[in-house]
Amino acid sequence: MSTFNRMAMLPFEGLIPVLDWLSYLVINKIYQSPILLSLYKIYKLILRLATNSTEISRLCSSAVARVVYDQHWETDVDSQDSDEVVNERVPLRHIRTVQVNKGLNQLINNVQNGVTADILYRIDRSILYSKQLAIERRELELSTFSLDQVSQAILSKKQFPSGGAKDTPEAKVLQFCLQRIAETHRLVAEINTRTHTKYDSDNKAHEAKLMELWRTLMVDTPLEGRITRQWGQIGFQGSDPATDFRGMGMQGLDDLLYYAKTHPESARRTLQCSLHPVSWYPFAIVGINITQYAVQILLTRKLQYYLFQYGSTREMYNEFYCYLFYSFNEFWMSHEQPRLTVMEFESKFKEFKVLVEQDLLIRKITTLKAFLGKTNTTLVEDIPSSVEEKKQL
Repeated sequence: MSTFNRMAMLPFEGLIPVLDWLSYLVINKIYQSPILLSLYKIYKLILRLATNSTEISRLCSSAVARVVYDQHWETDVDSQDSDEVVNERVPLRHIRTVQVNKGLNQLINNVQNGVTADILYRIDRSILYSKQLAIERRELELSTFSLDQVSQAILSKKQFPSGGAKDTPEAKVLQFCLQRIAETHRLVAEINTRTHTKYDSDNKAHEAKLMELWRTLMVDTPLEGRITRQWGQIGFQGSDPATDFRGMGMQGLDDLLYYAKTHPESARRTLQCSLHPVSWYPFAIVGINITQYAVQILLTRKLQYYLFQYGSTREMYNEFYCYLFYSFNEFWMSHEQPRLTVMEFESKFKEFKVLVEQDLLIRKITTLKAFLGKTNTTLVEDIPSSVEEKKQL
């Protein structure tokens, strides 16, 4: 690509994220409406007949095209440089063939660079709603799935270039996408297992995590005993927190502890806010409710784009949980005239969920690490720092 052509394309590069965002919104709307989905399937059928290609193959080809554009093969320039130093007895055609093969190998090795979260999301949706790929979809959900077998089946069924050959750039894109999609299923299985792991007071590891949660949140306040009303200071309902974990199992404790350890300043600030004399709420119980909601979002695949953007790891799920808890506290404390009371929690939590799903739709959700790195929030008013101070007020 010449320098002139490259410069001519620069103004359009800034449009790519905008087009991806619009594409994401449109695709979401389509898959949320049975009528729009039916019309979209008719459109895809017409496009398939007209172009002899499928949606998945076109998406993989677009990822390859992104890599080609980013690398903007300077074949002509490289050839001119080579012509100056090459021995005259070596055929020029051979030199150019070597250069093209080298460029093709580089392209195949770097195809994942062209796979955006938007492309991953659309391929994931396409597989999810494809009757033709029902078997492959179930295979992806298994921990023992074969990447080669599933990718080869899709390459054949979805009319990929070169007769579905597995060594093309488009095939490499598909394999990379399938691997990423499978990772989201592994995460779902892992989180689901933790939600069904009951808290066991006789399990030393479980007890150690609970004690660590207290020490992290209540740095200057020693715990008087394992069974004590002190647990109410961090929002548990009774003298034994074990009973509060029955709904979400160990995942409820895992999430609370991650928030307290990874974002201690934010977690303690949230705890302080929860002790407000009027707008108080039980910190730990609300945290467990947020775990339930975060897991629901994960299981219903509404978190897919976020996972494709940041990674399908436990840490990224935990960061999503922390972002939710932080955001809920901001939402709750923002109601000043009049102040909210704990009796309004259920209705306001439903309202908060609606806001979260709207933010998911416009891709506003991020990790708490990234969010706190961009903001520097401070308390508008003094918040009681302990239960005793709250009682005095």
